[in-house]
Amino acid sequence: MATQALPESLPLSARISTAVDVRLVGVRKTYGDVVAVDRVDLEIARGEFFTLLGPSGSGKTTTLRLIAGFEDPDQGRVELGGQDVTELPPYDREVNTVFQDYALFPHMTVAKNIEYGLRIRKTAKDQRARMRDEALDMVRLAGYGDRKPAELSGGQRQRVALARAIVNRPRVLLLDEPLAGIGVEESQRMVALIARLAESHAVLLVEHDMDAVFSVASVLTVMVSGRVLERGAPAAIRESPAVQQAYLGTAEMVS
Repeated sequence: MATQALPESLPLSARISTAVDVRLVGVRKTYGDVVAVDRVDLEIARGEFFTLLGPSGSGKTTTLRLIAGFEDPDQGRVELGGQDVTELPPYDREVNTVFQDYALFPHMTVAKNIEYGLRIRKTAKDQRARMRDEALDMVRLAGYGDRKPAELSGGQRQRVALARAIVNRPRVLLLDEPLAGIGVEESQRMVALIARLAESHAVLLVEHDMDAVFSVASVLTVMVSGRVLERGAPAAIRESPAVQQAYLGTAEMVS
């Protein structure tokens, strides 16, 4: 991978690339009396495959939504590429999100789904077609452009959603449990595709299964009860007693 894990004894600023594409500073988010994210600090560098792990209710998806702009923090700051975007709406952030439920337009073909964001941006037709085809090639779905989402497998639909997210060439790619509900073979294919994209993008993957990303992730960060429990290289996180204890007895236990 582009970003090599360095010893955890080093300060955060020394452990990551100087090209930080995502930074959260003291971010807090509450829903009534429930604290979903509690003063979280995070940095994600360009070319880093960053995976946020945690059981249900840990705050990992809320953290993703705060970066995307779908939620506003009660406190703290969200930066993209060094720019404070805390007050910016989602459409003004250089971020694209892949959701667990695909969020494809069922009445549109694969090609039109992928082109949708380019149409909104009024990209020229010939350029739109070229960018669409490049995205289809990247997710290994060349030749599927005329199909409807209902004609695809779950894994193929998720790859279409991924193509739609990358076609705009965002600074940051956010993925909210994209491996859920798809088979093992498709899941492995998705992880390989995401790892390749992480060579040129900052990638944040929200996931509950460490094994799914263990061999390709640059950095694993574990959240519990809205706080970052531990951050580091996959091997160190897997062996961490604190991480094992946090998952112990849950349906999403790290193995």
